[in-house]
Amino acid sequence: MAAEENDPVYGSVYRDALDYAAKLHRRQFRKVPEGVEPTVPYLAHLLEVSALVWLGGGDETQAIAGLLHDALEDQGPHTSPRKLEKKFGPDVRRIVEACTDGAPGVVRDESTWLERKVAHLAELYAVDSDALLVLAADKVSNARAILDDEAIAPGEVWARFNAPRQAIAWYYDEATAALALRLPDNVVTLRLVRLAALLADSAGGTDLRACYAAMADDEYEDALRPLAEAKTAAY
Repeated sequence: MAAEENDPVYGSVYRDALDYAAKLHRRQFRKVPEGVEPTVPYLAHLLEVSALVWLGGGDETQAIAGLLHDALEDQGPHTSPRKLEKKFGPDVRRIVEACTDGAPGVVRDESTWLERKVAHLAELYAVDSDALLVLAADKVSNARAILDDEAIAPGEVWARFNAPRQAIAWYYDEATAALALRLPDNVVTLRLVRLAALLADSAGGTDLRACYAAMADDEYEDALRPLAEAKTAAY
């Protein structure tokens, strides 16, 4: 009994992942509104995501993936899927890849925003179930940060994104719909539902079509087709 009482509630691999994430992101700050001095290490976001995974009933593998979910997206030159798998196993590597926005080498700016987000949203309907909680936790953390910054500096937070504010709100609304379908009644998903509604209100709606009014109707429909097809298959 005494030995069990002294056993750690998480293993050495989690501690290794925490150290690895801290080193990978050691020069990275959390984004802030323009003109505001960044002071929050990006590690705070990674810790929040990992904590939300634990709170949502996730296991240690998912919590480790929470710490590393932005490793490939933000620190690709310093790590790789192969390195992540070697250090933390194939399940962590697979979940981190599911959380990565865009393929390696793809430019992440306004010219690719809609294509990347539609592809990611479509994947939410098919991605492995153990990745869903990490994805939901990441979106809760990001949505909360947007709303916090909006409260501090109204209107300024939206300038950091590669899309209009209603497009951002649309993205969170669509992500919430997918996660609520596949991960219902989880405390993290329920929190995301509330945050997405607040984001939509703050952004003045979720009218994506208005954001891309310059696109022809057939071009717009083609852009959203992967998401429409994923929804049809899921429902």
